[in-house]
Amino acid sequence: MVRKKRKLNPYLLLMLSFLGIVLIGSFLLSMPFAFKESHGRWCATGSYLDAFFTALGAMTLTGLTTYPQGLAATLSPAGQIIVLVLVQIGGLGIVTILTFLFSIFKKKLQFKERLTISQAIAFNNFSEIARYVRRLIIISLTCEAIGIGLGVPLFLHITGGNVAKTIYYSAFYAISSFNNAGFDLFNGSSALMVSDLFATNNFLYYYSTAYLSVLSLLGGISFLVIIDIVIGHKLPRSWSSFTKICLTMTVGLIVVMSGLLFLTDGMKSENPMSVYQAFSQIIYCRTSGFAVYPQDQISLPGRMICAVMMLIGGSPLSTAGGIKVTTAFIIILAVISYFRGKRLSAFKRRYSYDLVAKSMSLVFIVVAFIFLSFICLVAFGTKNVEGYTLSENIAKDKVSFYMYEVFSCFGNVGFQTGIEPVLAPGSKIVLCLLMLVGHLGPMAFFQIFQNHLDKNANVHYSFVEEDFLIG
Repeated sequence: MVRKKRKLNPYLLLMLSFLGIVLIGSFLLSMPFAFKESHGRWCATGSYLDAFFTALGAMTLTGLTTYPQGLAATLSPAGQIIVLVLVQIGGLGIVTILTFLFSIFKKKLQFKERLTISQAIAFNNFSEIARYVRRLIIISLTCEAIGIGLGVPLFLHITGGNVAKTIYYSAFYAISSFNNAGFDLFNGSSALMVSDLFATNNFLYYYSTAYLSVLSLLGGISFLVIIDIVIGHKLPRSWSSFTKICLTMTVGLIVVMSGLLFLTDGMKSENPMSVYQAFSQIIYCRTSGFAVYPQDQISLPGRMICAVMMLIGGSPLSTAGGIKVTTAFIIILAVISYFRGKRLSAFKRRYSYDLVAKSMSLVFIVVAFIFLSFICLVAFGTKNVEGYTLSENIAKDKVSFYMYEVFSCFGNVGFQTGIEPVLAPGSKIVLCLLMLVGHLGPMAFFQIFQNHLDKNANVHYSFVEEDFLIG
């Protein structure tokens, strides 16, 4: 009797590879050389959990750290480079990098390998997988190279003409912003744009926000969209429906949500948010997590608007997190089509109701998971950290900031509110799980345990269809 060879779940392989890199990164971030003041001690600042949290925040492109003094004040240049390497690996993806290396050495991918890779990176056309990966690598490196060049004028001013530091800062921010990681090297839990560096120079302030916004948008718009528009040299009328959906939803959400955010926080008596700040905040809410406005000063309605934007995130097959704009689009379209009594169609294309069911299921799973994580976060709470004090706004309303933190971690946004350093170990573990699920995707994560989430049951009968009252 021939024993059937058991097929390895590609999603399990992806997660194990992912966690393996995180463990290596966290081990390196625990070494004395990774800290500015280590005194030769292992894991000199905080605990190993803080190092693991930072490594996972880099690999998931969340950009969160629990070090009280922030990333730049805690980690040495070697530690910061380790974080940057993890961000680059997380942005490209382990499977993508391995596939690219195989293609360089002319190793022909077999059908089974192509199928496994396509499932792991959620790319349907497995016959074109090698070509797609090569294009993805080229697009990423090109955008980051352009970002480095655009960052030179900005950081030359900040460093006072120090060429080595200028190149380092430009590379760090280009990689961090394009991959939507949002790690910042200035002012601890604040950001480059809310520091005092540009207090007397409005041009550099606007330049820095625009520079990081454009790179973040490019990283979160989907590689397929960039390929369709730039590499395909197509006119707008020839763009695929996927490209049109991604662009329409991205522009529409940014305009509508920034308008709502300005209504809630632009009319405040203390430190009102400008139109430009509201616009930039919403762009960074998509997934990058840079702060153009102090996060602990955003009102509760404003944080709710930001939470919705963080939940939706960016486009599929990009460096963005969240449920993705395409999921939001198909749900909105289904609601509109139902009330208009018309078929599900847009951009001269019809869409199946299986797509609606899948989108609704995804949203339900995500909301339930976020709610459960929020309850756990409230239960575990915070701890006292010597020498670190929470801001008055967070201390008065911890619960709403817990919710903000949950949405931020699931969407892989990673806004530093200032509550992160005082989170209890249990709270940090909950946020780690949120970052992991948010980056891999809820459906991919749950398919680790169940291979048939997206397959019809192999049965030879069907039940009688029946309707019943709802609502």
